Amino acid sequence: MAELRRQITLFGGTALAVGMVVGSGVFGLPGLALQLSSPQIAAIGWLACAIACLPLLCVFAILGTRYASAAGISRYAEAALGRRAEFAVTAVLCGTFPLTVPAQSMIGASYALVAFGLDQRALVPVSVTILLVAVAFNLSGIRMTALVNSFSLALIVAAVLVLCAIRRADLHTGMLLWTRPDWTGITLSQVWKVSALLFWAFEGWENVSFGLEEVREPQRTIKHIYLLSFLVVVVLYAVLAGTINGASVADPSVNVTAGIAHLVPLRWQSAFSLMTLVIVQATANAWVFAASRLFYAAGRNHLLPQVFARLDRRGTPRNALLLVAACFALVLAAATAFHIGVSDLLIVANQNFLVLYLVCIFACWKIERGARQWLLTPLALLSCGFLLAGFTYRILYPMALMVMGMLFHRMREKQPLIGLPKTTLPPRP
Repeated sequence: MAELRRQITLFGGTALAVGMVVGSGVFGLPGLALQLSSPQIAAIGWLACAIACLPLLCVFAILGTRYASAAGISRYAEAALGRRAEFAVTAVLCGTFPLTVPAQSMIGASYALVAFGLDQRALVPVSVTILLVAVAFNLSGIRMTALVNSFSLALIVAAVLVLCAIRRADLHTGMLLWTRPDWTGITLSQVWKVSALLFWAFEGWENVSFGLEEVREPQRTIKHIYLLSFLVVVVLYAVLAGTINGASVADPSVNVTAGIAHLVPLRWQSAFSLMTLVIVQATANAWVFAASRLFYAAGRNHLLPQVFARLDRRGTPRNALLLVAACFALVLAAATAFHIGVSDLLIVANQNFLVLYLVCIFACWKIERGARQWLLTPLALLSCGFLLAGFTYRILYPMALMVMGMLFHRMREKQPLIGLPKTTLPPRP
């Protein structure tokens, strides 16, 4: 069977990772945080989230370097807990990815309406266009996907630099909230509340795992991809959050979802919306890439029909991409027909990813030894505690998917496939 080619460089992988993490939230979350708190508490919340993210990032870097596979998180589960866990995690992933990109496409479409002056009735057609463009870029090969995400990264950096230039005084004021914080009247519960919201800004590195099989020199490059992408994301968030926090001290009108837009001169509003649309498009490209690799690996490992494990002459899993496109189209159609909101799709997806975070932490604890086992994994588990309060009845969805995956595994055990590869735990280091 044809194998994926190692075509992702350090720079391309870093751009792809940043694209996984930074999307429309880069311009929305700073204002949302100010709705829940004061500028000082928001500043502390951003710092707390960056620190809390580090243990999880280390877990993904360790597991990704050890198991560089297109199966991603499901490979980690299989290595630590066996084939049944792989089936269960893959079922959760297959039930989660189809919710993400349709939601992102609707967010991007809302910016497109502003940028091009379109009527609200154009929301669905524009959302479909964003989906189709993301799939088309991925069908063109990994180099095109990396190029688009590199362009998006350059665009974000340029926007941040321009914003810094025109709002220097606000940035300076915002930075003082970190260097000279005023702790008067600040409680742990307030910091916890805003941190729980902002933690979502750092979600996405788990999806980098699905592209690690295509990284050149994985033992050396993967850790650097995680480190560099983390530094880029933290700097971008620090500058944007610092600027809007500083502006909020004197002007509370920026305490809205589109708060960053209020810092941009009126004559640049359309250009800003267009730039945000391009960033959302790049994020959709990155997530389509991750979903296609997941479905490709599921076909290769016999969890899906093997037709989805075929590669074209560019080394692209074309059939898996078409399956991804069909799933996204169905979810978008259902969301439109039944009036399911973007927030509903993202809440369910985020909750599913939290469950997968816990699986990865447990896998790291079981596989690793020493400080990584007894220091890193408890810290990562503590980081996940930021989100535990969000558990609701929706938790039944990922639990049901896990049960379905395990039942499917049991059926396959009774009717095993000829040549089904068996994997074993690696030796302890």
